[in-house]
Amino acid sequence: MKRKSYLAVLLACAMAVTGLAGCGGNDSGKKDTSAAGDNLPVDEEGNPGPFGKYKEPVTVEIVQSINPTLPIPEGESATDNYYTRYVKENMNIDTKVKWSASNADYTQKLNLAIASNDLPDILVVNEQELRKMVKSDMLEDLTDYYDTYASDIIKDNINATDGKALEAATFDGKLYALPNVQAEADGYNNMWIRMDWLEKLNLEVPTTIEELETVAKAFVDNQMGGEDTIGILGPTVNNRLYNDFISSTNNMNNLDGIFQAYKSWPGFWIEGEDGKAVYGSTTQETKAALGELQKMYQDGILDQEIGVRKDADEAWKGGKAGILFSPWWNGYNVKDGLANDPEADWQAFAGPLAEDGQWYPKQGGVGGSFCVVRKGYEHPEAAFVLNSFLRRDEGKFAAETKLDAGYYPGRVVITPYDECSFSVEALRAKMDGEEVPEYDPINYKLLDHDFETLEQCLQPPYDDLRIGSWDQTPTDFGRLYSLLKGYECVVDAKEEGIVNQTYSLIYSQTETMEKKWANLKKKEDEVFLKIIIGEASLDDFDTFVKEWKAEGGDEITAEVQETMKK
Repeated sequence: MKRKSYLAVLLACAMAVTGLAGCGGNDSGKKDTSAAGDNLPVDEEGNPGPFGKYKEPVTVEIVQSINPTLPIPEGESATDNYYTRYVKENMNIDTKVKWSASNADYTQKLNLAIASNDLPDILVVNEQELRKMVKSDMLEDLTDYYDTYASDIIKDNINATDGKALEAATFDGKLYALPNVQAEADGYNNMWIRMDWLEKLNLEVPTTIEELETVAKAFVDNQMGGEDTIGILGPTVNNRLYNDFISSTNNMNNLDGIFQAYKSWPGFWIEGEDGKAVYGSTTQETKAALGELQKMYQDGILDQEIGVRKDADEAWKGGKAGILFSPWWNGYNVKDGLANDPEADWQAFAGPLAEDGQWYPKQGGVGGSFCVVRKGYEHPEAAFVLNSFLRRDEGKFAAETKLDAGYYPGRVVITPYDECSFSVEALRAKMDGEEVPEYDPINYKLLDHDFETLEQCLQPPYDDLRIGSWDQTPTDFGRLYSLLKGYECVVDAKEEGIVNQTYSLIYSQTETMEKKWANLKKKEDEVFLKIIIGEASLDDFDTFVKEWKAEGGDEITAEVQETMKK
C-alpha cells in the first residue's frame, strides 16, 4: 500500500493532461464530479461547488460519539437538532443516525463496525482505522471530489501543512479522506514557571538544564510552596512521561522539556545519522536525559511523587509546584490556581535549551482524524459539502447554539495551521499601536473576539503583563492569557531562530505494532520510571534496549523504515 505526495500526484497528472487535473491521457478515466448525475449540489447559478444545495433530498447516514457530560439543550435531540436542521435547510441533506455511543464506548463500537464492514455513509476515523479501511478496500476514492467540493478555505488550511495533511490521507496516489488540520501550537510543551517566586528570590528565568536545576532547588530549599514544595512537577499517575507518536499532543505536566534539552525524543520515530528510522526511546541521548532526571529526583527537585501522584493539576493549582511542562493552552487553567493564590504568576517560556542554545520541541502530527466515505455511497461529495459549510459558518454556530459541535455530521476540525502565531502577532500589533495585519475573520474566527477580550482584560499601555495587571473576570480570560503568556514564547523563539521542530516519522501503528506494541510500551514505561526514581540503575537502560529490539522492536523498526520509502 504505497503512499505518495498528493502534490506529486497532481503534478504528474498535470503533465498527462491539459486543463483540470486528472490522471490518464484523456478524461475518460476521470469521475465527472461537476456534471454527472441528476442530483448534485449546485449554487444559485446552477454550478456545482462546496456551497451547493441538492435539488432533491439526499440522505446521509452517520454515527455519533456522544459526550454524556454535555447536556443537550431543551428542545434538541441527537437526531433532531440545530445542526440537522441546518444541513437540511442549506444543503437539502437528511441526516440519519445509524448508531451513537458514549466517547468511552465509541472506539470499540466503531472497530466492530469496521470489522464487520457495516458502515454508515460518512464517518470520522483515526489514522490507524483509516489504514485498515483502505487496506480492506472499504472506502470511496475522493480524489476528484476534493477539487470541486472542498472550499478554498479548507484547501488553504490543508496546503499550509506543506503537503503533510494530504499525504496522511493519500494511498497509492488516491485521496481516501478529508484530513483534519490542527494548529501547529498544539504540539509544543512549554516551560511554565512561577514568575512571582523568581522575583521574590531575585532569580532569572532558567534557559539551560543547569539553570533549571538551580531555580528548582531554590524553590524547594526556600519552601516557596510550603514544606512539600515541588521544584519540577511530574504527570498524574498513569499519564504519559512524554508525548509519543500515537498521542503526540495535549499531554499535561510531562517531562518532554528535560528530554528535549538532551536532543532526546522518546516515543517518537526519528531519522538517525545514517538516514534510517530509529525509535527515540532507544537512543543514547535518551539514556543521558534519564540520568539527568534520576539526579533531579535524588536531589529532591523533581516531583517526589512521580509515578504515584493522583492529581498533578491539583498540586500546581494548590500552590505547591514552581515549574511544569505543558501546552500553551495551560493558560486556560491558570484561573483555577488563582482562586487559591491570587499572586500565582504562571508564565510560559521556550526551554530549557540544549547545549547549542537551540530549542528542540516535539511536534505533533498535523491532524489525526479523517472524514471518510464508505465505498459505494452515491454521494461522496457530501463529505466535503458538509465540512465546507461547517468551516464557513462555525463561528455563527458558536453564537447561536449551545449544542456540542460533535453532533455536526461528518465533522473534522480544520483550523489555520498558524492560528496561534498569527493571533499573537495581531494582538501584539494592537497593543503596540501598530496596524493589525489583514486577516480573514472566517478563517481566524476567534480573533475579532480576542480583540474584544483584550480591551476587557488589560489596559493600555500594556507595559506590565504580570498577573496582577489582568482583569480575570471576562469569560475568555483563559484564551487571551494562553495566547499572550502561553504561546508568545514560541513566537519569540521563532523570531530568534532557535526553534528546531522535531516530527515523528509516523503517527500511527504498523502491522506488527498492533500485535506487540502494548507489551513493548508497558516495558518502556516501567523501566523508565524505575530509572528515574532510582529503583533501577541507569545501566538497565541498555538491557531494556536489547530486550526491546529482540521482542519485536527490530521488526517494527524495519516496518517504519519501509514507510519512509513510500
